[in-house]
Amino acid sequence: MTDRLWVPLLGHYREGEGGAVLDPARMAAHIGFIRKDVRQFLLAGSTGDGWEFGWETMKDVIALSRRQDLFGGTRILFGALRASTDDVVGWARAIEADIRENGCPAGSYEGLAVCPPIDPDAGQDRILDHYRRVIDATESPIAVYQLPQVTGCSIAPDTMRTLAREERVTMFKDTSGADTVADAGVDGVVLVRGAEGGYVEALKPHGPYDGWLLSTGNAFGSPLRRMMELAEAGDDERARHLSAIVGRMVEALFAEAAKLPFGNPFSNANRAVDHLWAHGADWRSHEAPLTASGNRLPRALLEAAEDLAGRFPALPARGYLAA
Repeated sequence: MTDRLWVPLLGHYREGEGGAVLDPARMAAHIGFIRKDVRQFLLAGSTGDGWEFGWETMKDVIALSRRQDLFGGTRILFGALRASTDDVVGWARAIEADIRENGCPAGSYEGLAVCPPIDPDAGQDRILDHYRRVIDATESPIAVYQLPQVTGCSIAPDTMRTLAREERVTMFKDTSGADTVADAGVDGVVLVRGAEGGYVEALKPHGPYDGWLLSTGNAFGSPLRRMMELAEAGDDERARHLSAIVGRMVEALFAEAAKLPFGNPFSNANRAVDHLWAHGADWRSHEAPLTASGNRLPRALLEAAEDLAGRFPALPARGYLAA
């Protein structure tokens, strides 16, 4: 693994007939802003509202991935996030069919990110059967995605060891924060951490992970890239200091976003900070960003984002949308 940073790309929306619709132009501007620090993307992941997409929106995301100006030279995963095994299989096969019929992404296609079924009662045999059915029905590499906050069930270390022996299983992402699988040691797959905080401490050789797959790369790609560079240069003290600063800021932001009665708090927190970078010091004169649910972010969350993230350093007078 040559690059330790993966980012689940944030979705951007505009008002359309019947509610919020994907806004590819706004997404393109956001991608252009973070591309200096981000080269590996999960599209239609949880942060990108992949659980909520209909197929027409998913097709728009796949079409966006074909833009050479945005994704040339990157690596790309697509989320196949559906509740049941049958639905995951259908969704995954539809993604593969779209790629065959309409063309590959501009970046290197690295496969599909697949969660266990949404089933709090699912045991390990049920989870294994789920993945084996997906593998048997598809052709792509598979990234196993641990997300008990949504699925209600967890993959045990022995289960992941079994899956890692499958030739097409290439990655394990854990957003649980428990790190049980990585701490137990699993060979044969890339291990990436999706939980925030303790960034540098989680990476090898200090921790068990090969890299990160972090929603905050949408808003804080630059400090994440910097702390990784410091760690790789052997400057552990400065890397850990920056890790602690970003960790405290992100924890506070997510706590504010969790107060909202709609949407994914990871998405909403990143969307709030991105609004600041997009519009700069003049952000208040621009309409608050729309979410996949059709709700706009409240002023209180945007003000919290400015207090926590927009003053150190101060926001530029002009955001990236005005550049």
